Amino acid sequence: MRYGAEHKQRTHDKVVKAAADAIRLHGPDKIGVAGLMSKVGLTHGGFYAHFKSKDELIAEAIDHMFDERYETFRKCFEGVTPAEGMGQYIELYLSTRHRDRRDKGCPLVSLSGDVARLPLLARKRFEAGVARLVDAIAEVLMAMGQTDAETLAASVVSEMVGAVALSRAVPHAALAEQLLAASRGGIKKRLGLTA
Repeated sequence: MRYGAEHKQRTHDKVVKAAADAIRLHGPDKIGVAGLMSKVGLTHGGFYAHFKSKDELIAEAIDHMFDERYETFRKCFEGVTPAEGMGQYIELYLSTRHRDRRDKGCPLVSLSGDVARLPLLARKRFEAGVARLVDAIAEVLMAMGQTDAETLAASVVSEMVGAVALSRAVPHAALAEQLLAASRGGIKKRLGLTA
């Protein structure tokens, strides 16, 4: 039975999404093609109808992760002022829910420790995702009247990623919450978002 291009694209997207979730949960070196394909109801042999290699799949999965998280970022700004949207994004990013949803969380947090060991294609996709988020935040900060918005945006992204990563790493729940709360408060104060 032959399937049309639309079916092939839906299947391709399904594999990429499953890979993105698995990479966030287990890391890129822990996913296997056979297990991943089985998870989406396909055979191992079907993989090569969609991807040249596992490296290509990982690169596409990284793109998917960043696209997904950029959509989350964008939604924070719908119908609100830049300052309100930025406040909402900080609250969402530095939330217990984001910390606990490793399979849906920001790829900056889940991949930062692994990406240096990945092939160049994956590292370039990761770099593009970092630049896109920093640029988007810088644009918001400029609209808020912040000076040196690019440097400030890079600092904000770095602190948020670090806070979530540390809060995931520590076993003590109270310390994990303290790290998130301190970062939320510190960033909002720096950006003039606190009353």
